[in-house]
Amino acid sequence: MRPVTLLGAVVLTSCVSTTSVVRTRFAKEQSCPENHVTIDLEGGSLYRARGCDKETTYVCGSVAGFKGGVQCEEERLPSPPAQRDPDRPVLPPPDPRVPAPQ
Repeated sequence: MRPVTLLGAVVLTSCVSTTSVVRTRFAKEQSCPENHVTIDLEGGSLYRARGCDKETTYVCGSVAGFKGGVQCEEERLPSPPAQRDPDRPVLPPPDPRVPAPQ
């Protein structure tokens, strides 16, 4: 049972350090005191930081946590199609008054 306890301690330590990295980064980026920042684990490698009426979700590298350094990036929505592929036009949505072809 000792190997399971050791593995649990390693995982818990990496979670705590990831949470503190996210808290410090959010506080610095949003000019919000760290003691006003709340971190929620959203599942997997997603962390949601809230504080000072602001909110950001971060994606953190799980492998990086075991090497002593945690790397987190702000989760961003994908760019609209027009910005992703300028050569392909974006078509307007279909008109609901016109019946769809069969």
